[in-house]
Amino acid sequence: MHIAIDIRPLMEKQLTGVGEYTLNLLKELLLQDNTNDYYLFFNSHKNVHDNLPLFKQNNVHYCGFTWPNKLLNLCIKLVKYPKLDKLIAQKFHLERIDLFFFPNISFLSVACPYVITAHDISFEFFPEFLSLKRKLWHKIISPKKLFQRAKHIISVSQNTTRDLTNYYQIQPEKITTIYSGLADAYHKIGTSDQEMKKIKEKYNLPEEFILFLGTIEPRKNISGLMAAYKLLRQNDNDAPPLLIVGKLGWKYKKIVEDIKQEENIRLIEYINENEKKFFYNLASLFVYPSFYEGFGFPPVEALLCGCPVIASNNSSMLEICGDKAILVDPNNIADIAQAMKTVLEKSIDKNLTEKTSALSKNFSWSHTAQKTKTVFEDNFMLK
Repeated sequence: MHIAIDIRPLMEKQLTGVGEYTLNLLKELLLQDNTNDYYLFFNSHKNVHDNLPLFKQNNVHYCGFTWPNKLLNLCIKLVKYPKLDKLIAQKFHLERIDLFFFPNISFLSVACPYVITAHDISFEFFPEFLSLKRKLWHKIISPKKLFQRAKHIISVSQNTTRDLTNYYQIQPEKITTIYSGLADAYHKIGTSDQEMKKIKEKYNLPEEFILFLGTIEPRKNISGLMAAYKLLRQNDNDAPPLLIVGKLGWKYKKIVEDIKQEENIRLIEYINENEKKFFYNLASLFVYPSFYEGFGFPPVEALLCGCPVIASNNSSMLEICGDKAILVDPNNIADIAQAMKTVLEKSIDKNLTEKTSALSKNFSWSHTAQKTKTVFEDNFMLK
């Protein structure tokens, strides 16, 4: 059968959560399925081939177009043309594309059935965290309609599933919850590891530090973390420095300016995927007081690396981290500061760091790909 997959999330050099989801799911899905033919759709007026992953399987076909993206998006929105599946079918002389898989919301217009992944609908609950441009983008693509028109929806957490049913009135039977996977790279690394020593020297990392790793944007509550850290320092001048690591996202300028004013808080912009595990292993503590997460990769990655984690007691964090992390109210600065003090004083329950062994089994890309393929088969009879 002929399955098209939208790989536009992979055109960026610096991948964030959706890009990592798309890449890792695709890697495993193509390893498992050598029966169906996959057509990887992307579009750019510029040359983006060097940014895209290379899959050499015989049943994988790259399908790139060179429309100016603004023109393509405008045509899709105003006149529902071109139909992306028909473009692909025409290019490869196919009778039809049987289904289209979209790993995230985007501009889309297809004649065939499609499956779409819902990572979260935080833009509905916290529009104030978005730039004006991003607010307009969400308004134009109409996520509610995209989900309602889909043949089936993959949700990355039970929390996101509840949001879809409660806020968009989508029938539960139309949604399958499939947890995202975690790379095998996330595990404890010995202090004598030479590559870890190189990372420590490359970034001039201190012996001890508190770590935040994620996109630099208001939804991650970095301002609240900084306020809690300053409160911690008032009571403990010896508290280790705070490192804020991540790609610059929406409305980042005020956050960056505030960081520069602080003596013991340091910003390290985007690091590559292979370096993240070393930061988790070197950190004394990982703090992630986000206001909302659809899944939330970083806290679980940190837990797998043996780093104590403080996360928010909201959205998917309760579901994903559960009793393996210290959960706090992201709006309560004193609560966050006290949790950091507790961990740094080594007075946490030792069982917290011993409960992570099952995480790698719960969040496996192999399992994610298998269940995703089952969704395709169950809904479109692709046997």
